[in-house]
Amino acid sequence: MTMRSSVRQAGLALALLAGAAGARADALWDSNAGGSLFANVKAHQPGDLLTVLITENSSASSDAKTGTESKHDTAGGPGEGALNFIPLWGFSQKTTYDGKGNTTRKGQLSAVMSVRIVEELPGGMFRVEGHREIKRNGEIEEMSLTGIIRSRDIGPDNTINSSAIADAVIHYDGTGDVANGNEPGFLTRLINWFF
Repeated sequence: MTMRSSVRQAGLALALLAGAAGARADALWDSNAGGSLFANVKAHQPGDLLTVLITENSSASSDAKTGTESKHDTAGGPGEGALNFIPLWGFSQKTTYDGKGNTTRKGQLSAVMSVRIVEELPGGMFRVEGHREIKRNGEIEEMSLTGIIRSRDIGPDNTINSSAIADAVIHYDGTGDVANGNEPGFLTRLINWFF
């Protein structure tokens, strides 16, 4: 029996080796992809993806103050001769206007989204574009981003801050019940149109 179990074990080992011979090493590792098993490949060509960390804060304030003043004096003497019934007369007018205005606007946008390198530009720069749409509870949120980035601003984990994107155009818009609730009603828009 020991001879028979040894033959079985040898046969099983040969069967495993024969089956493994059909498996290719590149099924697990693609040497053409470059990089290493332990490092992340930095985005460097069209088609590569980046993660943009969007942190945009803006505030603007404007104050205006105006003032005008005008004074007008007019006087006339008494009538003479046949017009002596006209008494001495005078008129004085003073107009003052003071106006003040103040406008303050603040905005903040924080998000994370992926963009794709769409074009390689001279000087180690890339044009990137990305679009994201989220539908949830009858609401649609859309975000798009385009701009130009420098290769050296890409982090080791393929992230880049939105503040490092030149010519950045970031659109964020939403539609649905919540967005519609923030819009003025028809009557308000009609009154604003007239005035």
